[in-house]
Amino acid sequence: MSEELLDASLNLTTTVTPLLNRIFSNTSLGHRLLERLTLVNLRHTLYFITPYETAVPTVEQVPNYNVEVSAWWLTFVVVEFLILQISGHHDRFALNDSITSICAGMLSQCFKFGGRTVAIFLYIFIWNNFRLIELPWDSPWTWLLCLVFQDLMYYCGHRAVHEFGFFWGLHTIHHSSEYYNFSTALRQAAIQDAGLAIYDVLQAFFIPPPIFLVHRYFSEILQFVMHTSLFDTLGPLGIVFNTPSHHRVHHGRNPYCIDKNYGGVFIIWDKMFGTFAAERKDDPPIYGLVHNENTFNQIYLQAHVLWDMIYFKGQMKNEKGEPLFPGLTNKIKAALYPPGWFPGVPVRPFFHWFSLVDTAYGVPEPEKPVVRYNPPLKTWLKLYLIGHFTLLLAIFLHFEYDRPRLDYVDFSLKIAFFLVTMQTFSAFFDKW
Repeated sequence: MSEELLDASLNLTTTVTPLLNRIFSNTSLGHRLLERLTLVNLRHTLYFITPYETAVPTVEQVPNYNVEVSAWWLTFVVVEFLILQISGHHDRFALNDSITSICAGMLSQCFKFGGRTVAIFLYIFIWNNFRLIELPWDSPWTWLLCLVFQDLMYYCGHRAVHEFGFFWGLHTIHHSSEYYNFSTALRQAAIQDAGLAIYDVLQAFFIPPPIFLVHRYFSEILQFVMHTSLFDTLGPLGIVFNTPSHHRVHHGRNPYCIDKNYGGVFIIWDKMFGTFAAERKDDPPIYGLVHNENTFNQIYLQAHVLWDMIYFKGQMKNEKGEPLFPGLTNKIKAALYPPGWFPGVPVRPFFHWFSLVDTAYGVPEPEKPVVRYNPPLKTWLKLYLIGHFTLLLAIFLHFEYDRPRLDYVDFSLKIAFFLVTMQTFSAFFDKW
């Protein structure tokens, strides 16, 4: 961390907690949030856990760790924003972008059944009927094996949603932000878990479901702290472990950044499989997509690339009106091969899909100076949107706490309300 950022951070540490207390101490929601601002939950945000505190015999006994750490996530977002403001880095945050990111995070949680990843239901079925061996749930060796294997599967799943054709449409929204901060971590696709389930359930033949679920939660939770520009490299830690520096490369649209650094906990998988790239000081990552979306429309960002990859890519034509993907075979390949693939571009097999031999092929250098999509808003409108968003966030947090007790109708109505409200925000941000 640079000296100015460190000084700003130290000045804030003595004021943030009292401020939170004054704001929230008289509300039940505030009380719930403050109850979760514990050192244990802070440790959980960094995956600092042990087998003895997290191993349980049944899935039902595994807490929803996303809810448990949510208070720290919100705190990190606020503190990072204040640090960047105080240190003069105003260009690393934007109101429209951060609200869009956090709304995407809310929406993704709505589509987790009971707060669980969709894979857990299929996982339990495979474990109950097809497991090859039954490792003891209370053994530290089972826990450690799952830690390593889960991270390998995270690497495969993460790489698949970048390279395996239309799977990219399940993940695009996460990379659509032109900023890189803690709020970006929350910009998740609503149905991405459906694609990742393939790789999650491969452990079901030998890892007990509750141990899998624990590591699945924490693997996801750890990714939050990777999304920040406050820290430089973390020295020797970056040799084995994923770091914010490594993940900044993953979010870059510079040619050297494309399809690099998929690791979750460990970066060793990228080094083993040839997808590692170090952050370059002389060519820092420029964030976003190769062709940015220029919209904050939540539904569009969530869905349109999936449809483009499945159908429209195969219908593309050149300037002469000739199809770029002639014949049925090429049209199928357009949906299943990497997003940057066109007939004649070399590919190589990896696992059950193909990846580009040269991931930088056809990728333009980012424009300089970088111009981000950021339509101006009047101050009064910004204040209104902050207030409206705060109310939405409060309602959503209550929803997360109460969702186990909601019936189908109440659950569906709340999701509809969230989606309509999020679209309202995008209408203001895009100036419909």
